[in-house]
Amino acid sequence: MSSRPFSIYVREDGVYLEVELETEVSVIEIMSLLKRRGIEVDEKLIDEIIKERRGEVVKISDEVPASAKEATIEVEISEDGLAASVHIIPPLDESAWPSPQDIEEELSKRGITFGLKKDVIEKICAEKIAHQRIVVAEGIEPIDGEDAEIKVKIDIERLKPKIEDPSVSRVDLRELGAVINVFKGQELAEKIPLKEGRDGISVLGKPIKARQAKDRNLPKGNNTEIAEDGLKLIAAIDGNLVVKDGKLHVLPVYEVDGDVDYSVGNINFIGGVIVKGSVRDGFTVVAGSDIQVGGVVEAATLRAGGKILIRGGIRGMGKAYVEAESDVMALFIDQSNVRSNSNVIVERSIMHSTVMATERISVMGGRKGVIVGGSCSAGFEVSCITLGNDIGTKTEIQVGVSPTVQQELKNVARTLEDLEGKLNSVENNLNYIKRLEMQGRIDQSKKALMLQLSKAKLQLQSNIEFYRTEKKKLEQEMAKATEVCRVKVKGSCYPGVTINMRGISYIVREKMYYVIFYFDKGEIKFTSYS
Repeated sequence: MSSRPFSIYVREDGVYLEVELETEVSVIEIMSLLKRRGIEVDEKLIDEIIKERRGEVVKISDEVPASAKEATIEVEISEDGLAASVHIIPPLDESAWPSPQDIEEELSKRGITFGLKKDVIEKICAEKIAHQRIVVAEGIEPIDGEDAEIKVKIDIERLKPKIEDPSVSRVDLRELGAVINVFKGQELAEKIPLKEGRDGISVLGKPIKARQAKDRNLPKGNNTEIAEDGLKLIAAIDGNLVVKDGKLHVLPVYEVDGDVDYSVGNINFIGGVIVKGSVRDGFTVVAGSDIQVGGVVEAATLRAGGKILIRGGIRGMGKAYVEAESDVMALFIDQSNVRSNSNVIVERSIMHSTVMATERISVMGGRKGVIVGGSCSAGFEVSCITLGNDIGTKTEIQVGVSPTVQQELKNVARTLEDLEGKLNSVENNLNYIKRLEMQGRIDQSKKALMLQLSKAKLQLQSNIEFYRTEKKKLEQEMAKATEVCRVKVKGSCYPGVTINMRGISYIVREKMYYVIFYFDKGEIKFTSYS
């Protein structure tokens, strides 16, 4: 089968050419084919036939070379070796068309032994398809392996400051999000396993190597563990997630090398926090356990689930708030609000501040150990070297009532009052229904309501009993604290100081030395410091 606009015939007496009418054809095209067949012809004759003798069968050569009668089978292998094609240049003698075996032999000479498409080869021969490149053999394409992939499950991008409103270019630089809190057992990263590659085979029967997949290890760092399936990285502790040397680490303590300022932002961390510098004005540090500050705390906020140690003291300018579930320890406290669920221990001074401790407040480390101005409240004891000053600055000291216990007692009393009110309402409704029952005026719905009210009454009575017991315990705890409460002044106590114990106040009206104030039989008494 040929789509060319001319035909070449081989006869006993020579070679003949026929050019179809009204077709596009060039001398070069015809001459090229004739030369490939080994037929020598005058180019002018071909030009004449194209121009003047179209449609005629014209003898162009008396000689018929042997090559003119044979078909040419051209074989081409693709660059990747995955396909082989044949191009049949048909014989001038139609009876000499190649057979499927001829084509396969030609392919075999080129080493093509794999993936032969015999049905295609047979079709080429049956339909005498010429002058077309047709794929007659196909290899197996290699499948490259897919590398293992690690997906981090924590949004590390949130370390960057975000502008909530795109139309606003300002951002609160205190909210830099420098801490990523993670919890024990939380998934940090997932591994997508590699997929093995599969080698291919070329039409020459040779293997084609696939790209082998690369494995990747989970980025296991400190305080992390790999799950049993080997595909998940889990936090082994509560802590701060950090990325270092391409690995994920969970640190129990968050460290700031310098100050907590605009370069760091506010800190809210599940574990402990160590600040080697200072906490600057307006910033907040919240920790699930201890906080240590190497410098000073300015007008900032600190809240700790453990203790707080401030080596440089607190200079709060009336705006600092420091709160800890355990001890608060500082070099000094100045114009600040401090609350401890245990003890407040200060080396040098507490000045013009509001300080509350569930147990004790102590200012005994420095040479003067001063408490002056503001108010200090402790459950058991306040001790210092100097209390007040010689200009009579108003200074209030309260002991014997734990702020925490006092608040708990208020909450319990409020709850108890609410429960008793509900019980009273339930009993009134229950009594009303019982009267209807005695009069024979009760239906099924009211019987069901009576049952519900009876159950509610029992539950309320149980709850009331529990809170009455709690209230009694707290009252006993407060009474005990009052019995052992003390205000101890190892040096001077000045006028202007007011001492409160169990609702009783004692105003210091003259300078006193080495004195201990205590509560006894409804009044505040004092004795010598020993």
